[in-house]
Amino acid sequence: MGKSSLVRRFVDGSFDQAQDPSIAMSIFSGTVELGDVALEMMLWDPAGAESGGQYNRSFISGASGLIFVVDATAPQTLDHLLQAQSKERGFIGSRPAILVVNKTDLTGDFALSKAQIDAASKLDWRLIQASAKTGNNVGQVFTKLAELMLEARKATG
Repeated sequence: MGKSSLVRRFVDGSFDQAQDPSIAMSIFSGTVELGDVALEMMLWDPAGAESGGQYNRSFISGASGLIFVVDATAPQTLDHLLQAQSKERGFIGSRPAILVVNKTDLTGDFALSKAQIDAASKLDWRLIQASAKTGNNVGQVFTKLAELMLEARKATG
């Protein structure tokens, strides 16, 4: 899907075509500058959801914000996420969430349907199309999440 590639692009500006999938959990840190605020983000990159669309609640429970990544060339990745969201309604709670459609550089291989995009758009998540390979919109993903997390923190006082 490209979660690890997206995180590595943000953290160190690199892309590795031959990157191995995450094993269990990788943890990274990256900084987002928002005006005079520097927000240090701890990024937990779980190995991924099982093919049935089940997401480990323990990974999500302590998060201040969430980024879900789907592969623009593999429609089942979005289907799995949508199924998990409908089956386990509320597992995200009020946390800010971003849905990233990754691999948008592969325009000829884009396989998500309009119906899938419409269904994803109905979620209370920000949808951003990005490419870990080219870096397009990767910074925007993490900046938008940082903004949403700061807004949520201010709202809860």
